Amino acid sequence: MRSEIPSFIFRHLSLSRAPGSRPALLAALASLVMSATALAQEADSAFLERAALRAANTNCKFLDASEALALDMGYWQARGALLRGNYELSSVNAMQFEAEDYAISKPCEDEALLAATERLKNAFLAFSRTPFMEYSGMYRQWTATRTLTDVWAAHQEDNVTGVRLGLIYPQRSSDPMGFADPDKPREQSVFAVLLPLPKGMTAPSTAHLIVRNPAKEPNPWLGGPFGWGGSGLSIPPLALTNRIFPAKRQIVDAPPYGDGGATPGVLFMFDEKAQGQFEALDPREAVRIDFIPSDRDKSSRPMSVLIEVGDFRAAAAFSKIPRNRPEPQTAKAEAAAVGH
Repeated sequence: MRSEIPSFIFRHLSLSRAPGSRPALLAALASLVMSATALAQEADSAFLERAALRAANTNCKFLDASEALALDMGYWQARGALLRGNYELSSVNAMQFEAEDYAISKPCEDEALLAATERLKNAFLAFSRTPFMEYSGMYRQWTATRTLTDVWAAHQEDNVTGVRLGLIYPQRSSDPMGFADPDKPREQSVFAVLLPLPKGMTAPSTAHLIVRNPAKEPNPWLGGPFGWGGSGLSIPPLALTNRIFPAKRQIVDAPPYGDGGATPGVLFMFDEKAQGQFEALDPREAVRIDFIPSDRDKSSRPMSVLIEVGDFRAAAAFSKIPRNRPEPQTAKAEAAAVGH
C-alpha cells in the first residue's frame, strides 16, 4: 500500500432485543477504513454495524450524501472481506437481513443509533481528507482517487498488458496534463477499459466484456484453485455468460501520463447497464475482456485479459466523495429536521 491507511474506531454499539427475540447484534469497534489484517479479523462486526446504519439512514436520513458514500464504501469493503474469508454467501445475506431488521425496528431517536451515527460523522471529518485508497482482493487490487487531476476515478490494472478497467473521466483522458479548475464540477466518470498501444500495435476494433449470466448460472463462479494462466482467476463456460459490447471507442493517452502522449491507447466505454452487471457479481469472481481486431487486420489476433471483481463497489463509492464539503449537522439535529 502506498501509505498507512488511518483507522477511525467507534465504541461498541449494542444492538439488543427484547427477551424471546432473535440473538442480539453486537457491532463492535468498527472503523470506516481498516487495514487488511484488521478487516479480516473484525469484518463480521464491522459488516453488521455498517449494514444496520445503512438501513437506519435510509429511514432517518442521518447522513449527508458524502457521509452516506463513505458508509457504502465501508459496507462493501466489509462484505467483500467476509466472502473472501470463507463465509457462505447465504450466511452473509442472513447477517445483513438481521442487521437491517434491527435498524428499521427502532425509532430515529434511538440513542444507540444516534450515538453510532455521531461517531461515524466525527470519523468522516478526518477520513474526508484522504485523497486515495487501495482495495486489495484475493489476487488484484483496485485503486481509487478523489483528486481533480487524476484521469481514473477507480481502476484495476493488469500487470502484464497494462490493460485498465474501471471508472474514467473521458475528457481528462484526452488531456491528462490539462488544468483542473477546482471551481467547476467534476465530470461524470464512465465505466471503461483501456488498452495501451505499444509502437507498431494496431488498435482493435472493439472489446467485449464477458460476465456471468445470473439467469443461466445464479451462483458465483469461483473456478478452480489455479485459474486462467495461473492467475487464480477464471470465468464460467461461455454458454453461461453475457457478452457486453461497448457504447463508444476513442483513441486517448495511456499511462504513464505526462510523457507527452508518447503512449497512445484505445478506450472502450460501456453504458450504465454494463456497469450494473459488473457490480452485481460476487467480489470473488472475475470477468474477461476480449479485444477483437478489425476484419481488415490480418496480422493481429484476439487478445484476452482477466479482471477480478474485488471491491470495485467500495472503490467506486470512495471516488465519488467530494473533497470539499460543509460542516455536517449532528445526527440528532438531522433526525429532528425530518420530523422523527
